Amino acid sequence: MSRRARVLLIGYRKFSELINAVLPEYEDEAEIVIVESVACGGVDYRALVAEHRPDVVASAGANAAYLRRTLELPVIAQPVTDTDVIEAVARARRLGARVHVFTYAAQKELSPRVFAAIEALGAPLAHERYSTTDEAAEKLLAAAAAGAADVVVGPSYVCDLAEQRGLPAILVYSRESARAMLDEALARARAGSPELSVDDGPGHFVIHSPQMRRVAQFARHYSRGGAAVLVQGESGTGKEHIAREIHRASDYRDGPLVAVNGGSIPNELFESELFGYVDGAFTGSRRGGRVGLIERANGGVLFLDEIGEMPLAQQVKLLRVLQERRVRPVGSTRELELDFKVIAATNTDLHSAVARGDFRADLYYRLNVLALRLPPLRERRDDIPALAEHYLKHYASRYALALDVPALLRRLAAAYQRYPWPGNVRELQNFSERLVVTMASGSAQHELALHDVLPELASLNGVDASVADGLLKRQEYRAIAEAMERFRGDRRVVSRELGISPTTLWRRLKAMDRSARGGAPRAGEHWNTGV
Repeated sequence: MSRRARVLLIGYRKFSELINAVLPEYEDEAEIVIVESVACGGVDYRALVAEHRPDVVASAGANAAYLRRTLELPVIAQPVTDTDVIEAVARARRLGARVHVFTYAAQKELSPRVFAAIEALGAPLAHERYSTTDEAAEKLLAAAAAGAADVVVGPSYVCDLAEQRGLPAILVYSRESARAMLDEALARARAGSPELSVDDGPGHFVIHSPQMRRVAQFARHYSRGGAAVLVQGESGTGKEHIAREIHRASDYRDGPLVAVNGGSIPNELFESELFGYVDGAFTGSRRGGRVGLIERANGGVLFLDEIGEMPLAQQVKLLRVLQERRVRPVGSTRELELDFKVIAATNTDLHSAVARGDFRADLYYRLNVLALRLPPLRERRDDIPALAEHYLKHYASRYALALDVPALLRRLAAAYQRYPWPGNVRELQNFSERLVVTMASGSAQHELALHDVLPELASLNGVDASVADGLLKRQEYRAIAEAMERFRGDRRVVSRELGISPTTLWRRLKAMDRSARGGAPRAGEHWNTGV
């Protein structure tokens, strides 16, 4: 990837404040410029595009519709989810009894679920739909003049008009919908600009190996429909990243991606965090209640990270929600119907965990509908040079360092190919930043002592080659053994999964058998599953 995507965001004050809150999450991926404006004929937006040269423009509501009619560039509109409206009305209800909701006419109607939830809040609701900003202003002025509204919920421009007239206002958009808009904007930018993508893989994946090409292909297939996807791979292989890419390409891309860490929620907070709660559900609960993480994922993707770390008691509660697609907030008598896609990720062997009794078999089979295995970096060594080049250029740009990347890569090549990469791509990324920071400091601009900067490599660079190869061999034996167990000895499937020929796999298995019986490998029997 030679440069970051450029995104021009056009919106009013509250819109820009919301986007600024999530911008740090995207600083590595995009250059984002925000222009505060209400889209109208009085502004030359073509001149703005010429000035900032964006790959894509993003806005919301009537603004987005106007910009789509005006500009030739793709314009991404910020979505409004049912959860956004419910949460905004819940906040508004604490400010006043009569709530006026304004939404753009081209957006979907408020669903019955929204009205049911709002009815449960006891909030009288008036819903106004508008086609232009002028129409929104007229309807707001009429409501204010008639004294029909205590508080307004709507997009940024409407909120600003309300506050000018002394009415409290709540922005209808959430951080989740802002992230969804930015994710879609980046996906469109990459699709339209070849220099923003690398090969044919999804998103940021730097792909040269056949193994990762297959991963990319399956990820595209698995993004379709609502079937659950189980992503398995060691720490640092990019499980969360590929979950985001599946979300971006899925039928649920207009909804949010909500991440839940399977091992981080205490038992006593599990239900309130995942299922939410109503006002007064328990002592110390927040006024107005709280929407749970699972409900937040409605219309989008629920990402269950580190699912193998989830305690058995929590697995039972999660299974019921996944089976029935219903959730009952704590203290509520109502169950909410939900629609979302599930992506689960783990760095453990769940099949073995089921056999040990550490993971529920019924939950495993509920999640393991579409299985995607991310190979460790040592199994796809063809990707190492391209990944190293990508990250070195990225950090050289970030730290404003004029770096001779090809020369540095030549010095690193042999050690990088021998290293077993226990931390996988994340470790390679960390190495790259460490190198660039060291060189940017000026202390190692000319003579970089690799053994000082990357001592992890010294254990391989400074020892006999046979010892280094032995370290790799043990890693690769383990990968083959795990694959043989996972695919129940099917050599054809294992060879395809590992990216080696059936003949090569047969030779490796023979060597493993000799090693297990205490026999020494034949001379020259050093091998590498990644090439």
